[in-house]
Amino acid sequence: MKNRIRQCFGKAASGYGDAASVQRKVAYKCAQNTLEGQYHNVLDAGSGVGFLYSELEKIISFENYISLDLVHPMLMEQRKLSGPLLVASDGESLPFKEGQFDLLVSSSAMQWYAEPEKSIPDSFKMLRKGGRFSIAIFVKGTLGELAEVSARTGFGSVKDLQTASFYRNLLSSIPNLSVNFKDGHHEVYFSSVVEFLRNHKKTGAVASTGDISWGKEKYIRFLEEYEKTYGGEQGVRASYEVLYASGEML
Repeated sequence: MKNRIRQCFGKAASGYGDAASVQRKVAYKCAQNTLEGQYHNVLDAGSGVGFLYSELEKIISFENYISLDLVHPMLMEQRKLSGPLLVASDGESLPFKEGQFDLLVSSSAMQWYAEPEKSIPDSFKMLRKGGRFSIAIFVKGTLGELAEVSARTGFGSVKDLQTASFYRNLLSSIPNLSVNFKDGHHEVYFSSVVEFLRNHKKTGAVASTGDISWGKEKYIRFLEEYEKTYGGEQGVRASYEVLYASGEML
């Protein structure tokens, strides 16, 4: 699966900044949930093209900002940014000693973790006592329109995301972690279903897609059903559900 993620997001890297409007909004909210101040070492896990860094540099100061991502081409999109130290590595197997960081941030990344029950608590081991964090994770209900029409027509598939309750329980079980939660709902409207599908592909978020039938009849029915069910004056709707979590390592 990680090879599939590398492949899909690698292909999408150059156009990701323009296509990923929701991810940009989520990064903004994630940054706003971060306590302002001075941090020595910052770890941005799953940093993508640098949305979160671009927001955080406006509200915090730091000495070292480690921008880590599994997908090398996504990191290369950050070369135009002067601050981040780019590290191509797996967020589920962090190449750092525990307790090295004053701030852990992650936006629109941890939902891709294959073993979140282990790797997310391991991520928080990177924080020193008194270290802060702010993360944002896409949860079940994201692209619910796509999932519903796909199930009805047999065309396409959507990643089976964990529920918000799963992550709430997981984070609440981490020893000495003081955490606050917020739920987020985002909607994007497109001029057509075809435009939505093209935009979705450009974000690379098709990485976990299962078996897809590209039969013409199923495809046409999918377009018709999606438009009929979720189209309107604003356009064709796509919804995203996000869990925001922030707090401190006590």
